[in-house]
Amino acid sequence: MEEGQVGFWAAVWRFFSFYKARKALGLVRAANRQFTGSVQGISDAFDLTHEKYVANYNGLLTAVAEVESIAEQKRQRLQDLNTEEADLIKKRDGAINLAEKAKTANDQASYDKHAKAFEAFQLRIEQIETEQATLDTELKELGGSMEKHMMRLTEMQREIQNLPKQKADEIAKFVSSKKIIELNNRMQGLQTSLERGPIDEVLKANRELSAKARISDKLAGTDVRLQDQQYAQEGKTAAAREKLDDLLAARAAEKQAKRSGATKPREDDRPTITK
Repeated sequence: MEEGQVGFWAAVWRFFSFYKARKALGLVRAANRQFTGSVQGISDAFDLTHEKYVANYNGLLTAVAEVESIAEQKRQRLQDLNTEEADLIKKRDGAINLAEKAKTANDQASYDKHAKAFEAFQLRIEQIETEQATLDTELKELGGSMEKHMMRLTEMQREIQNLPKQKADEIAKFVSSKKIIELNNRMQGLQTSLERGPIDEVLKANRELSAKARISDKLAGTDVRLQDQQYAQEGKTAAAREKLDDLLAARAAEKQAKRSGATKPREDDRPTITK
């Protein structure tokens, strides 16, 4: 196979290898986002952790209980050996005394009998002492292991007891931080329509509707018919004001004439109002 072909297949292999790795990492990140994006997710994360801690605690507690049961068996065995040894020591001492008496009496047969009994008692005592030493070592080792396990159980208890407080603290941090971010985004105009909520959408729609109404008013003001109506109304208003000015001037002249002693103007001299 040529070098170029080897490089091609190596690249293909690397592509699929990294693709699978990236897919796996993507699944991990997606799984983590389930617990980090909401209050319920954080609550679920702590609940799952609580269940995991409790399961681990119960598992360790069961193991420690089994170790304690084994230790108790060894302690009981050691106690039984101590009792047996004490009894054998008494019997051995009796065999020694009887052997001494038989030797004094030059009774070889009795001496041999008591000597064999002594040997049997002594052999068993030595076996017991060996087993006692082994049990002592094992019990010390189990005691050290038990102490470590008990410390770990105590730590796990503390972790389990602290989880509810830690859960509440983390939820409070999440809510507080999210509200601060939302407030900053609102002040900077960075919120999306989904983040603003229904009230903000209503306000936005009303602003847009008001803007359309103002534009509609402006467009309606340029209509020719409305302009003609405005011009006609302005003409009527001007004629009425002119008539009012004439009447006011005539009345003022009449009052002036009365004050100066002039004769009352004839009916024909009064100003007429044109219709």
